Formats: sequence, C-alpha cells, structure tokens
Amino acid sequence: MKNCWMLKLSSVLFIFLVFSQLAFGQEDQYLFPINPNQQNYLAGTMGELRGSHFHGGIDIKTGGVTGLPVYSTNDGYISRIKVSPVGYGNALYIYHPKDGTTSVYGHLDKFEGRIADYVLKEQYKRKSFDIDLNLSSTLFPVHKGDLIAYSGNTGGSSGPHLHFEIRDNAQRPLNPLHYNFSEVKDNIAPYPQLFALRALNQQSRVDDQYQTVQYSLRRSGSDYYGISKPEVWGEIGLMIMGYDLLNGVPNRNGIPHITTKLDGHVVSEIEINQVPFSHNREILVFRDYDLKKNSNRSFQKVYKDEGMTIDVYRQLLKGGKICIDDTLEHEIEIELEDAYKNKSVIHLTVVGKKPPQNLTVLEKNFRPFGQKVDNNTLVFMGKKEKTNGLISEIYANRMKYELLPSYYVNDYAIYHWDLRKGLPDSINVCHEYIFPELDIMIPSGKDFNFFTDFMDISFRKYTLFDTLFLQVNYEGEMYEDKELFLIGNEDIPLRSSFTAKVKPKKEYKNRDKVAAYWTSNMKYFSYEGGGWEGDKFEFRSRTFGTFTLLEDTVPPTLKIYQQNQNKISCRINDDLSGIKDYKVTVNGEWVLMQYDAKNNYISSEKLDNDKPFSGEMVITITDNANNTKVYKSNI
Repeated sequence: MKNCWMLKLSSVLFIFLVFSQLAFGQEDQYLFPINPNQQNYLAGTMGELRGSHFHGGIDIKTGGVTGLPVYSTNDGYISRIKVSPVGYGNALYIYHPKDGTTSVYGHLDKFEGRIADYVLKEQYKRKSFDIDLNLSSTLFPVHKGDLIAYSGNTGGSSGPHLHFEIRDNAQRPLNPLHYNFSEVKDNIAPYPQLFALRALNQQSRVDDQYQTVQYSLRRSGSDYYGISKPEVWGEIGLMIMGYDLLNGVPNRNGIPHITTKLDGHVVSEIEINQVPFSHNREILVFRDYDLKKNSNRSFQKVYKDEGMTIDVYRQLLKGGKICIDDTLEHEIEIELEDAYKNKSVIHLTVVGKKPPQNLTVLEKNFRPFGQKVDNNTLVFMGKKEKTNGLISEIYANRMKYELLPSYYVNDYAIYHWDLRKGLPDSINVCHEYIFPELDIMIPSGKDFNFFTDFMDISFRKYTLFDTLFLQVNYEGEMYEDKELFLIGNEDIPLRSSFTAKVKPKKEYKNRDKVAAYWTSNMKYFSYEGGGWEGDKFEFRSRTFGTFTLLEDTVPPTLKIYQQNQNKISCRINDDLSGIKDYKVTVNGEWVLMQYDAKNNYISSEKLDNDKPFSGEMVITITDNANNTKVYKSNI
C-alpha cells in the first residue's frame, strides 16, 4: 500500500513539475538552497557595489548561527570543491547539465558526510588545508533537494550566512532572484538618498563652477523630487546614491535597474544582472571613486565613464551624459527598479546657464586648494589682488602660454589648463610660482615603460582606466631609517597592477628579509612583496601612493589554546609581512589544521578520530619574510 501511495504521489509531483515548467518556464525548476518553502531573508543581493567588486550572488541570512542544512538547487553533479581561508571559504559548485548553469554555495561550515570524507582524505593526501578540486560527473551526482552541506561563516565572510550564486555556461553570475523563489518577499521600492552632478570637462559647469555638487531629495510616496534646480552647462555626469530594502530586514541592498531620461528621451539604461568576474575591478569607476574614498559615500554613475567595458548598459545615448547647451529648463527622470519590479522615480529639473565672463562666485566655506588634476584638466588658483595681473603664465613644451581665469571664487582666480596641450614645468599665477611636478602623460590601453634615476615603472595594456598624468618622487631624508618612493596619486583607481623597480640608496643588512610595503600614514604598512634584481628591488601593486622597503626579522607568534590527545588549536599572528605558511606534526605525522584567517586561528581535524594524538608535537609558523617560529611540546 505504501509503495502504491508513493507511486501515486510521485505521479502527481511529476505532473505538477511538468505543469510548472510549461506555465512558468525553466527557471521555476530551482529549489531555494536553505530553509525551502518558508520565508527567508537576505543580507545582500546581486550586483551590489562592494569594496572592490560587484557582488556576484545573494547572501541568505541564517539567523546569526551556523549549521543550517544546505540543499542542491537542482539536479546535476558536484563539479568543483574549493577550501580556502579567504574568499568563499568552504565552497561547493554544482553543474546542472539540463540548462548548463552552475550553482555555487559559499562560506559553508561543513560538507555533507560523504563529501566531507572525500575532502578530508584529499587534504591529507596533498598535505594542504587549501584545495581546489575539479571533479568528474560520476563522483558526486546530486538531485534537487539533496543535502550537500551546512551553512557557515568561513573565508571572508563577516558573519554567518550562505552565499548563493547561479552562473551561466560561461561562469558569469546571474541574478538568483530572477528564478522565481517565493521564499524571498519584497514589495518595497528602492530608496534614493542623494543625487550628484559632475562637470566632465573644463568647459562644463555645475552651479557656475567646474565641480561636483551633491543635492538632497524630497520624498512623496515612491516619487522623489530635487529640492533645488541646479544650473548646468556642457557635458554633465549624473550620479545617484541610494539603496533597496527587502521585507523584514534592515540590510541595505543594491539597485540593479536604473533608467535615466532627459526631456522624455532615454539617455541610459543600466541593468546589473550578469557581471563577469574579469570585470569586477570596474566597480572602481562605475561607482565614483573620489566620493567613496574621501567621503565614504557610494554614488553610482548613470553615465559610462572612461575605461569602462562592463556590459551593463541596455541603452546609451551620448555615453549617458547630460549635455546642455541652451538656457532652458530640462526635466530629468530616473527610474529605480529592484529585482521584484518595485519602482521609485526621481524627478529633477536643471537649468541651462552659459558661463558668463568675469563671474565671481561667493562661498562661505571655500577652501583654497592650490592645484589638482581632474580628468585631463589641471585646476589651479591664485590670490586676486589689485596690484597683480590675472593672466597666468604657463611654461610647457619649452614655450610660454597665457591663460585667463575661468571664474573667481571669493578673492581667488580659478584657472583650467588642458594637460593634453602639455605638462607645465612651472606656472606664474598672480606673481607667484607653482610647480605641478607632473612627470609624464601615460596613455591607457597600451604597454608603457617610464624610467627615472630612482625607479623604473612598467604599465601593462590593461593597468589604467584612463590617461594618467603621473607624478613620482623619492624622499630619503624625511625618515632616518626609511626611504620613500612616491608613485602616482592614491586617489586614482587602477584596473590591474603596475610593476616598479626602485633603486634604493640606503643599505639593507638583511636583504633576504626586505619587502615593499604601501603606507598612507607611516604607521600602518601593507605588504606588497617583491624581490631583488641586482641593486634594484622589484614589486607589483594595484594601488598608487607611497611605498617603502622594510626588513622583517621578527618571527611570527603563536598562542596555544589546546594540545591534548583529541585537539590542537592555537592563534597565529605576524605583525609586519603576514603569515605565509604553517605546519603541525605529531610524532612526525602531518596534521590537518583548519585555518580561520580572519581570526588568525588554526585548529586540528583528524583523519582518524579513533587515533589519539601522542608523541612530540611540532608547530612551525612562517611569515612572508621566511622568519620561522617553532614550538615543540609532548602530548
């Protein structure tokens, strides 16, 4: 009777699945991977603007605990298992042959029994905690709803949750919320907070100046209105700051779909639903880098900036820029839409205003800045007085150029020089000389080498987003025990790394312990690595700024928490170059140590739980300068 009932139930289920596929499409064949058939809550959504990448999936909350069952979202087989102390931590990848997708489950605490046993044996076989296994289709076949793991907090996770992705056949992350999961509820429209306008070239103006201005909004239901009417001219970049909410949680998520219209015509449509990992660094220019770095405000550009190749633009007119060359009022409408089609609309009015000659702007909180580079423009100023001339003299290309002020702010004349005309050696402005100290203009999209007396720098084809006006310098007298190599401006983002070969003048007693470090305050030093090539020291970096060479002769430290027949655990740390490797043996036999890098903690996992630890225990910790700490004890 039971078998008959199960057969009837299976038939009903099969008919239901076929009907669902016909009615709703293939996407409805996916099972929510955790707590299916009950409401779930998200801590993060697809395409969010994270620190240095677009978020590639959804983060499913687990109530602040680990150990919740995780299920396969569809039929297929486990194609990859990766274990790492960083990134996704313990991660499973399941390939689904029916439609060619791959589902990914990250930050897991433990794998299901037979999978865990296999991984453990491979770790002991390879004598490595870190593993990356590509598996055959026959090793671990799975069906939709099979238990595959338990949720955790491993890798780079900042709290217990399940990171879940669905990737296409090219391993590009897709938006899991488009797969009709009823477990996530959302009837809340996105919340815009601010908008900003940026003058994009030296002829452009926002409220009479070449500047970026942030503006507030007034809310009325799901409509938002600009409180003021900015005056603009020329090419203007529009940016918005806001977030999306889902039902029942306070987490602020990204806004995946943004459409911008100027006077009823679409100038840009952005949809962040498929972001290749190879383009992740483009978030540094997709989000305004300067505002994020200096004010910690995350403004998303609705226009396509220089160097961007990411395919998130469904429509684009004139690069998505707002181009104003008349003195009329213009209406801007920005529609914000989340994955559940909830919409908010921003309504703005801008007024075209041609820059008048001899304009003086009065600002109460104006701060003189001397000089700065913005895009291809050198912006500088001089104090206006009755006795000095206001025509600046620019010395570049072995010639003298005369430049009138663009406008005045309070008692200062503001000038704009197009650096593509030449890099100034010096500038005489209001009877005072300033020295831009820009060494060379480096084009993007090309391999380029630059040589000086104290360093050689190489840029690869894809290092830069845009043309770079590079400044380098050497300071060897400021600190008695350190020499500084200044390379570029840390406010400029890079797509990939450059290579520097610096030529030290100071002596280093322990050359094999030397590495390059990046610093912003001479208190915190970030390890960059590198090595000697004769008398030059070579390293790579993806960040401009100040670099120095330091000797690390101090070995790592460790603090024992447990050492008995059942468990070994300790905290490991290194104050300068960082942990490179660790090894634990008992009676000469290698012991697997699970590594929690964010907490600097390692703990043992036995291959055979019935076999007690017994004999001499040796813990060896090595840092990136190859300093070694050895701890021995008997168990």
